[in-house]
Amino acid sequence: MSVDVHSWYTWAALFVTLTAYIIVAGLRKPISFLPFHTPCNKVLANVSQTTRLVLVRILRQGHIPAHISFIMDGNRRYARTQHLKATSGHISGFHNLTRVLDWCNALGITHVSVFAFAINNFTRSADEVEALMDLATNKLRELATKSELVKKHNVRICVVGNRSMLSEEVQRAAEFAEEETKNNTGLRLNICFPYSATDEISFAVQKVAEDVASGEVRVEDVDERVVADRLRIKSPDPDILVRTSGQVRFSNYMLWQSAKHTHIQFIDVFWPNFSFFHMFCILVSWQLARSQISYRKA
Repeated sequence: MSVDVHSWYTWAALFVTLTAYIIVAGLRKPISFLPFHTPCNKVLANVSQTTRLVLVRILRQGHIPAHISFIMDGNRRYARTQHLKATSGHISGFHNLTRVLDWCNALGITHVSVFAFAINNFTRSADEVEALMDLATNKLRELATKSELVKKHNVRICVVGNRSMLSEEVQRAAEFAEEETKNNTGLRLNICFPYSATDEISFAVQKVAEDVASGEVRVEDVDERVVADRLRIKSPDPDILVRTSGQVRFSNYMLWQSAKHTHIQFIDVFWPNFSFFHMFCILVSWQLARSQISYRKA
């Protein structure tokens, strides 16, 4: 049975675990107890497997979100800090995504959405766009056929976006990934690619207009639910939306779905550096805010 996160024994376990971890870390570097600040990132980013399992158990004593969404920002800036090409930053971002999905599965989160490529990213240099398309083609096929994560956790892959803007090769890779995992019953991964919220809403409105014209829907019955049912993303509205890299904007991502009750977190860390400790702090923040969010829903 789920235990309220405010209960004294949950917080006692949390206090003991974090205290023990900080002692083990040795406090060799200055720490800010604001967990998204750089000094804390350096010390606490690499949480050990044992500590992570303990923290997961603590979190699971409280409520767990059904859907968490990520704007995976900062790959290029991460690459610059490492004196690497932009493509290397995107590859590092992909590797971190597999780690994040593993954490989400361990926590019992059933829907994860990621902003992989914005429609306006087509305005970037031709070389970078081509490299990103090649990366997407390879990684979609790799996820569907070779990923231990997908096989182990029965992940279903859904590529969400305006596919007409993609080359035939990338479209085939997206279709292949979806077909290979369509019967999987575990975590649902929505890869938004290429995507914008305004394009998705326009698509839904066009579908409503078509259904009205065909007589499937009456004009007087058109409401928010009718439009929402025709959005491309077929998951519940996100409980949490996280944007990395320190930017404080939505960048035209999941505007419809995030408009009401989503808990928004902007954190100052590049996506490849996003750690389990960041995830832990975000979920604790959501659990603490959940009673107020539930009240607004009611």
